[in-house]
Amino acid sequence: MDFRKKLVALLLALAAPMAHAGASGSAQKLPVGWYVTESAPKRYEAGVDTRSPCEGTRSAFLRSLSTDENGYGTFMQAFGAQDFRGKRLRFSAAARVKDVEGWAGLWMRVEGPDPKQPLAFDNMQSRALVGTRGCKRYEVVLDVPPEATTIMAGLIMSGTGQAWLDGVRFDVVDGSVAVTDLLASRQLVASTGPASLDDAEPVVSRNDQVPIGRVGDVWFNHGRVAADKPYTRRTDGVWVSILGEELYEHGIEVTGTFGQRQVDLKVKAGGPRTTIEGTWGGEPVLIQVNADALTMKWGRLTREMLREKTAQVEASCNRYQRTDGPRVMDQLDVCGAALGTRPPATQLVMAFLATGFRNTLPPRSFPIPQPPIRSRQALDTAERGGGPEIQ
Repeated sequence: MDFRKKLVALLLALAAPMAHAGASGSAQKLPVGWYVTESAPKRYEAGVDTRSPCEGTRSAFLRSLSTDENGYGTFMQAFGAQDFRGKRLRFSAAARVKDVEGWAGLWMRVEGPDPKQPLAFDNMQSRALVGTRGCKRYEVVLDVPPEATTIMAGLIMSGTGQAWLDGVRFDVVDGSVAVTDLLASRQLVASTGPASLDDAEPVVSRNDQVPIGRVGDVWFNHGRVAADKPYTRRTDGVWVSILGEELYEHGIEVTGTFGQRQVDLKVKAGGPRTTIEGTWGGEPVLIQVNADALTMKWGRLTREMLREKTAQVEASCNRYQRTDGPRVMDQLDVCGAALGTRPPATQLVMAFLATGFRNTLPPRSFPIPQPPIRSRQALDTAERGGGPEIQ
């Protein structure tokens, strides 16, 4: 069966007969080939709804069953990548949402031999659907590398509410259609040849300057973190700085030394938020980022910002800000793989630590107003002849 026939089969899945339908016009049995995964059992349900579809006669829906905003669910399918290798694949669908507290969107993921290292991924989090929105077509576009094994796609919702999709299409497109890949550079780490057990040199990347993610001005890829003192990944997986400091990744744990301080942090992702928690230099660290807010705490330092959804930023970025009236008091952009549901743990930790926990004013900002200086002692100008005394 060629890939066109497989696409037709996938499209016909939404039209598969339902086992039963209620008087409300919705059915709980899922279309053939689709299934639900969720962060915890019984938090979401999916089915088919015949009321007010965007395209055709019915739509699939994903609905929260819990008031817990920390959950996430996805209505998805998975299929072999063999017919799409070397091609650019567009997954599109008409979608609408109602009372979504959190976010929703289409998503697609291309996997290779190692499921922990996706080859391409986009979940629309940087252009997410929130609140209540009517019908509109959306799309995600990914390149499918020759080593791809599996493609997964569907509808994801974080938090509460309900989302519908219909008019599902998978199209092979040409290079004139831009990819939306959060991992646009894909696998950059490539050793120059076989390595012995004693080799501990930094990995040579095919394109050392292409980022897959960014926090503020600190970007990273699979082999490099471009901080003030850059780190590179050796062939043994250890990250080493130009000063010889080392960081190690053990599952979700990141340990070692960064900025001459001991690091002991855990990265928890896969849901509506990513959390980095532990200690740095003996002081407690808590970093939480989601589609709506960013919190960064280290010892006594705290940065708390909300996402500025009207900001003119790159398509793969979220801009977080703290404002006082019209004045921006703090600002940070988080981009690409740093927003993904499976971000690279060590790179993400380094990017946030290197960005820092003090407020950052955007370029060309006006200085923050200070109280007027009224005393001679404060200016100390009269004795120096620097100006008139202020009474």
